[in-house]
Amino acid sequence: MTSSTPTPPPPPPPGTGSGDLIYPPQPAKDPVIILVLNLLLFGCVGYFMMGQKMKGIVAVIAWIVLAIPTCGVLGGVVSILTAVDGYFQAQQHQMGYPLGPWTFFKDHR
Repeated sequence: MTSSTPTPPPPPPPGTGSGDLIYPPQPAKDPVIILVLNLLLFGCVGYFMMGQKMKGIVAVIAWIVLAIPTCGVLGGVVSILTAVDGYFQAQQHQMGYPLGPWTFFKDHR
């Protein structure tokens, strides 16, 4: 039988400057935990756990800027979008793929 999961790329050789790629931690974070954290905590904590720090900072700023004038409605939308994105990004990490600092949903590099 052939496995439907693609083989992850090998890690870069030491000293080659892997650029901005964020390689999966061992063990990889659970996608459901990332989803819940992003949903409940300003849309950013899951990103910080995965190493996408700038993405987390932008998410919390967007949450604050949009939530205040709309009494939380658009903050909720930001939380939902970041929760779904964080879930898919954590799945990519679980499969062994590195992430870029600005990859979204099922994108990986």
